[in-house]
Amino acid sequence: MPPAKRLAFIDLLRGWAVIVMIETHVVNATLLPEIRESGPFELLNFINGLVAPAFLFASGLAYAVTTRRKAGAYLSFGFPLFQQLGRLLLVLLIGYGLHLPRFQIHKLLYEVEPGEWLVFFQADVLHCIAITLLLLQILLLVLRTERRLYRAAAVIAACVLFATPVVWGYDFLNVFPAPIAAFMNGLHYSLFPLFPWSVFIFAGAIAGHLFAEGRAAAGEAGAAEFAALSVRRFALTGIMLIIISIPLMALAWVYPTYNYWRFSPSFVLVRMGIVFLLCALCYLYEQRKGVSASSPITLMGKESLVVYSAHLLLIYGKFLGFNFRTRVNHSFGYPEALLWSVILLLLMFVLASGWDRIKQRGETWRRTGQLVTLAMFVLVFFYGPKG
Repeated sequence: MPPAKRLAFIDLLRGWAVIVMIETHVVNATLLPEIRESGPFELLNFINGLVAPAFLFASGLAYAVTTRRKAGAYLSFGFPLFQQLGRLLLVLLIGYGLHLPRFQIHKLLYEVEPGEWLVFFQADVLHCIAITLLLLQILLLVLRTERRLYRAAAVIAACVLFATPVVWGYDFLNVFPAPIAAFMNGLHYSLFPLFPWSVFIFAGAIAGHLFAEGRAAAGEAGAAEFAALSVRRFALTGIMLIIISIPLMALAWVYPTYNYWRFSPSFVLVRMGIVFLLCALCYLYEQRKGVSASSPITLMGKESLVVYSAHLLLIYGKFLGFNFRTRVNHSFGYPEALLWSVILLLLMFVLASGWDRIKQRGETWRRTGQLVTLAMFVLVFFYGPKG
């Protein structure tokens, strides 16, 4: 069987999310405080706030499309299932690795304060993706059909959406250990706890399943009609979600704990609606213009895990005592922040392009690249400088 063709609009959506994500992290790490308090920054901050919903939604889309092809192997406990579980556990491991208080075993054992471990256990984007997709994978094994899986996902997503303000009103450190409590809400450093952020992944997975099912039913003969219909469905769903979010603002009077901008059901649906509209635009662009597999945006989307990890290390990591964020210390205006965003984007494109070429050389090259990278990190972790 020939390898399945990638859906370019998913890589396009994820690629744009990664590009804006890099700008977001540079801006957050470097921009002057007085600029961050200005009116124009509020608009920029709203746009930047769409990055995570789009990235999570695209992860759900990709999961559903892949599961459509491999459901039989998953349900029969074939090798693809264990491969998938391995990938998700690797994503979770990388998520925790990026938040290590010290990346050196001696410092980790003897220099870390107890409070720093709370920061380490925070739930970030990779944690949210890994745990939510692991949950979907387990549900598939239990429920045995994709249709049951996505019906259950819809129910869970609705429960998570409307339970979030209640969950955010309770400190789960009182009942759960920190690694579990961190996934519940953002009271202790977590930026992307399951409540409400898993909703975007569930929504993406449900949309991806319906898309894949409809595309299979349409076949080659009806591909053009299905593409036009899908664009309209994505767009109409986005508009409907935004409209539905308006009356839900009244829930502010129902919940004892409520913050519209952080975890309200209404604002979650607004952002989800915008993501559906972005998805419609990406799919329309793919159909009208076509998307090259080697285009910078698509490439960033395909290699999003590598780009995500590397750009965070460059911004927030410490190398021989040098830390970019500490060195800049929020001293940039917009021109400097834009310049460094472009520089970092170029570096990440070179990295993504290089890694993509290594993978194209075959499985041996890919595994060798992974092992060399792992060996470098292990050496630094166990034998890096202690000073």
